[in-house]
Amino acid sequence: MTTYVNAQVKEPAEEFYKIAEQYYETKGSNDFSPEKAYQLFRKGAVLGHVPSKNMAYVVFNVYPKTLFPHMEEAIHYLADAAKANNKFAQFNLGMVLTQGSYLEKNVTLANKWLYSSALLGFKRAHVHHGINLVNQYMPQRNEMKLSEEAYDVIVSELTHAEELKHIEGVVQLARFQFVATGNLEEVQRLMKLAIEWGGEDAINLLKTTEFWDVVNK
Repeated sequence: MTTYVNAQVKEPAEEFYKIAEQYYETKGSNDFSPEKAYQLFRKGAVLGHVPSKNMAYVVFNVYPKTLFPHMEEAIHYLADAAKANNKFAQFNLGMVLTQGSYLEKNVTLANKWLYSSALLGFKRAHVHHGINLVNQYMPQRNEMKLSEEAYDVIVSELTHAEELKHIEGVVQLARFQFVATGNLEEVQRLMKLAIEWGGEDAINLLKTTEFWDVVNK
């Protein structure tokens, strides 16, 4: 009997999700309403549909000013979806905690969610986990001796940035290689990739790094 009831709940939830997805694809049109999109995903979320919970947050995050009254609920749905092993929700929750948006900033906890998302196959999570590790390492690099294992973890995470053409990830990998190994040849290779993919935006980001003046002498 329980299985039958669960199936009955699951079927309308998935149908609500499909309808919400189709509507959300119209965003940007004159007839699109963020409130309506949120409420459509919310229908599935209320029924416990995990992807709907994540997407309710996504809609809120795209239109936070318009949907501000739903912030607490949207974050609650996101946390629920992350705990249910939705890799996209885990990534999104990791980014919320990294940036301190909507929740208190907690990079240590953010890294746990990002790494969990990465293990579930979301490659962007690898990159942002690596970026967080570099940003945590940099302020204490003079006092902290980096173990070979820690070095390998950071490089392994940020290597995914090349595959994804993720400009910030490549720049952070270049920063890390410069500080950890002083390998200017590798730094220059990564710089060229970042500029090739990001142009002026990448150059502006590179100008904030520890190696820009050294490499451009």
